[in-house]
Amino acid sequence: MEDEISLRDVYLVLKRASRLIWGVTIAAFVLVYVAARLMPATYESEALTQALVLKPQEISQRQGVAAVFRSAPSGQAMGLGFSKQIENEGPYVAKVIGNAPVKVKTHFDDKKNVLTIKVRAGDAKAASQFAEELLGAFKLYVRDQVYASANSALEGTMEQTRLDSEALQARIEQLKKSITKVIPVKASTAAQVALESDDVPPDVARSENPALAYMSLELAKQQTNLASLEAEMSALKQLAANPDQLHRLSEQAVRVNVLSPPPLPREPVSPRPLLDALLAAALALMAAVFWAFISAALAGEEAALSEAPNPASPPEPSEAASAQQ
Repeated sequence: MEDEISLRDVYLVLKRASRLIWGVTIAAFVLVYVAARLMPATYESEALTQALVLKPQEISQRQGVAAVFRSAPSGQAMGLGFSKQIENEGPYVAKVIGNAPVKVKTHFDDKKNVLTIKVRAGDAKAASQFAEELLGAFKLYVRDQVYASANSALEGTMEQTRLDSEALQARIEQLKKSITKVIPVKASTAAQVALESDDVPPDVARSENPALAYMSLELAKQQTNLASLEAEMSALKQLAANPDQLHRLSEQAVRVNVLSPPPLPREPVSPRPLLDALLAAALALMAAVFWAFISAALAGEEAALSEAPNPASPPEPSEAASAQQ
C-alpha cells in the first residue's frame, strides 16, 4: 500500500522548514519594499472627451453652405483618428509631447463616442499638464478635419449649384416659349369644375384660361427657385473667397466636450512599495513552502534507499566445497 500523508506529516515538514520559509518571505518583502522606495515615482492623469458634429442645417440656414458640411467626418471617425495619432505619434501629438519623458495611452469607445487619454510622467503636474495640452491638440485636430472636408466639398457644391442653375434657366426659357404658344380660349364652367375635382389648384382651375394660368404659375415658381440658387451661389463664392469664414463655420460645426478634465494626481501609480512588497512576499512564501515539501520528499526517498537490505551475493567456490563436505 502506498504511504498516506497525514496532517501531522504536513505540520512536521512545515515546522522543520519554518526558518527557511519565514526567512525567504521576510527577505523578499524587505528587498522589494526597499527597491520600490528607491525607484522613481510615476504619476498618471486621465481625461475623457468626445466630438459631436452638428447637423448641416444647424450650421447654416443656406442650403448651399449647409451642403458643404454634409460630408463632414463623424465624431466617432475623428475620435478614432486622433487615437491613432497618439498610437503612431502623429504630428498633432508630436507637437505637444516632443521629446518629453512621458508615456501616452489612449482608448476609444466607438459605442459611447468617448476618447480616453492617459498620460504618465515622473511628475504629477507634468502628467496633468500634458493631458490638458493633448485635449487642446484634439480640438485642433477635429477643427482641421472638418475644415479640410468642407474645403474639399466646397468646389463640388459650387459646381452642382451651377449645373442646377443652368437646368432651371433652360426650364424657364422653355416655359416662356410654351406660354407664347397657348391659345387664348376661355374655359367653360364644366371644364373648370372638372379641373378642380382633379385636385388642380383653385386659382388655376377657376381662371379663364387654366393652361395659361398653370404655365404662368410654374414659371413664377421656377424663377423663384432660380433666384434662390443664385443667392446660394453668391454665398458659396463668398465662402470660397474668405477662408477665415470657412474656418469659423468649421469651428461651429463641431463641439468638443470634455467629459472629465485631467486631474492633478495625488498618488503615484507605480511603484507601490507596500503592495509590491506584499505580492513579492506572497510569491516567496509559496515558493518556500513548495521547496520545503520537495526537499522532504527527496530526503524520504534517500532514507528509504539507505535502509533497504543488500541482495545476497553468490558464494565463493571454496566456500561451496567446504559446505558440501
